[in-house]
Amino acid sequence: MLKVLIADDENKVCQLIQALVDWEALDMQVAAAAENGLEAMELIRKHHPDIVITDIRMPGYDGLELVRMGKEYEPRMEFVIISGYRHFEYAQSAIQYGVNAYLLKPIRRQELMETLGRLGEKFREKTDQLSREEQVQRILKNDEAALRQSFLTELIYRRNKELLSWPLERVNEEYHYHLSPGLLLTGILKLDGSICHESGSLAFMAEKARSVLNRLFCDCTEEYELAPEGSFFYLFFNYREDQGLEIRRQLKVFLDEMRVQSGILQDLAVTLSVGHACACLNELGVSLKHARLLMEERLIGGTGRLYEGELPAGEPFTDSELFGEFNMRMSQALETLEVFPVREAMLQLKTRMLAAKGVTGHEILQMTKEVCNLYLFFMKNYRIRIEEDFLERFQEAADSCASGSELFDCLIRRITASYERAARLKRQDENRPIRLVKQYIAEHYREALTLEEVSSVAQLSPAYLSTVFKKDTGMTFLEYLSRVRMDMAKQLLKETSDTVASICEQVGYSDVRYFTKSFTKYSGLKPNEYRKLYS
Repeated sequence: MLKVLIADDENKVCQLIQALVDWEALDMQVAAAAENGLEAMELIRKHHPDIVITDIRMPGYDGLELVRMGKEYEPRMEFVIISGYRHFEYAQSAIQYGVNAYLLKPIRRQELMETLGRLGEKFREKTDQLSREEQVQRILKNDEAALRQSFLTELIYRRNKELLSWPLERVNEEYHYHLSPGLLLTGILKLDGSICHESGSLAFMAEKARSVLNRLFCDCTEEYELAPEGSFFYLFFNYREDQGLEIRRQLKVFLDEMRVQSGILQDLAVTLSVGHACACLNELGVSLKHARLLMEERLIGGTGRLYEGELPAGEPFTDSELFGEFNMRMSQALETLEVFPVREAMLQLKTRMLAAKGVTGHEILQMTKEVCNLYLFFMKNYRIRIEEDFLERFQEAADSCASGSELFDCLIRRITASYERAARLKRQDENRPIRLVKQYIAEHYREALTLEEVSSVAQLSPAYLSTVFKKDTGMTFLEYLSRVRMDMAKQLLKETSDTVASICEQVGYSDVRYFTKSFTKYSGLKPNEYRKLYS
């Protein structure tokens, strides 16, 4: 029998928890109760409980400190956090300590029983206390859960097109369902916010969603299932027609209870969409597509809502003229290899698109994808290298955007960052021939160099090299060569005692008089005068 410790600074809460739970049914017993963190830690050392139920705020050690110290004392110990405070930092810290049982006051008996049952099973599994029969049942249960979820993932990713033409009996047999004639429904619970990038928080929300789903829909459906895919939690229901009103009511309750978690986890928005109910498996794909389109409406209508029924009515938004204008402006901007005009073109598109009458969330999402495709096409056409996974990474980021404005900002940020890197590399590629010429001159300035000779090094024609070299350096090839030679002559005059004639020869001149004249013009001093002044 598992031992449980209860810690809460309100004695009445400790008594309530003891009275709410059928401990014998869970094969558990309350070993002790504590009214503060210090006493709780002493009782942990004394009784070695398997599960600790603790309030988040107590005198002495608070709940989180108790979790940290308790985990250090016994890593296998499980904790249930109970709190009347919906503060992000508490839940976030609890999740980091490996706690995924976080209940808000007032405490519900069914939710507490279910949580304790799950943690008890988890603890026994970790400590090998499950009997052989229980272990087999656990494996079978996990396999069954994986099979049931795979039915939904097959539907989501359209991996098996024949699946939806199967009779219900075959689906029941192969995926461990108990579907019966009636109505079928798909839905999507979408999480938005920074937690979408935190696996621990997503796992916490998936656990919570499944717990709420079990409590709300076990008695009013024939079947139900949940399949988390990143920040999208896909839902599936099978129910009798007379259960339709109850299903709709419970869906609203489900959303409300999941929205409560936004008070626990900072920067979390929760939205629910529901597709058309259908009578046949082969219509499920259409139902799911409808749920997806409705979910995209949060980009316009906002998060935290239940989206159901028909898609927004009204005049369809026509984007051909707007996109045509943008296409031209964006293409011209991309040709400049400058970030500012590219960003301005996208900002103008954002302003006009979000202000357009009748625009839908789907159209906004599709427009951003079209902009990405235009960007990729232009860069490929002009042979400008960018990230190979650019589109894939944008689509992944777009899934976490909860509004049209946020989505456009994400698009602008990613394209400008990618374009800035690509433009810099492109400019470097264009300057490569000039760098080769400069390097060749630095290594061969002592020799009688000609434009024809160095143009072959750069693999450019002499005429074209002359043009781009002047544009890059502001000097002709001969002017640049002369400057390199004169700078080296200055260095030799300062650092050596070589004669002017010797230095003349070392820097590539054969006529001392011509060298002296050129050096005087360049430095304002004759070679010997320069040496006296600077050596």
